[in-house]
Amino acid sequence: MRINCLSCGHKVELDDAYDDFEGQVRCLCRGMLEIRTEEGKLKSIRLVETVARPAAQPPRMEGAAAI
Repeated sequence: MRINCLSCGHKVELDDAYDDFEGQVRCLCRGMLEIRTEEGKLKSIRLVETVARPAAQPPRMEGAAAI
């Protein structure tokens, strides 16, 4: 089965293991799709909004000079 990514349009190839499936699938563009399939047919699809996590700040050393 092939589905088109709702974010970039890429065709995502799914094998037979996804014939009866409910869950998330990631595209090459890093877009996350939530899909539901029954008997090899797509029943629903939606783009999952991902929340960007802030980059971790390296720990500061006590007594170090400020840059």
